[in-house]
Amino acid sequence: MTDDTTTAADDKIRDYLDNHRPTARPVKENNDPPARLHELDFLLGKMVTTFDTGVLMEAVTRPIMGGHYYQMDLKATYADGSPKLEGKWIIGWSEPDQHFESYYVDSMGTLGVSTSPGWVDGHLEFIGDHVLGEVGVRSRSKDAYTPVDERHFRLDAFVEVDGAWKLYDIQDCTITPPSEL
Repeated sequence: MTDDTTTAADDKIRDYLDNHRPTARPVKENNDPPARLHELDFLLGKMVTTFDTGVLMEAVTRPIMGGHYYQMDLKATYADGSPKLEGKWIIGWSEPDQHFESYYVDSMGTLGVSTSPGWVDGHLEFIGDHVLGEVGVRSRSKDAYTPVDERHFRLDAFVEVDGAWKLYDIQDCTITPPSEL
């Protein structure tokens, strides 16, 4: 890469590498958790979710790594009570990209990354690429959150099929905040 094609990011990385000893890394002026992460405080606590398929999921979401990320640990059972899956969802705020970035994995083989700009007109959507463990294929997905009240929200999950969003499932979610656990 020649100097006339460098980007601001390249310049920042070059300066970082040239002017900071490896033992001093990372050098960061502000190491406070991102304020934007608090937009997702509605997820904190214990969540009980009923899917339109009868699946029941229980999850606990808490801040991790000094509040820089939120982690949801979840377990789901089928309608008959037999185990379905265990999973983890980690969400953080990407300052350079100005969006939330999330990472999801579960014991059925579902895994992926999704992003969200945050709340827009009272709705929150995470869109990304995931391997759908139950189906065994990679697909684009969208989770659309709609608040019902302070402790209750609905999540409509979609997958992209033939270029259009198709409803995958509907989740009715109730939260018990950390202060009540």
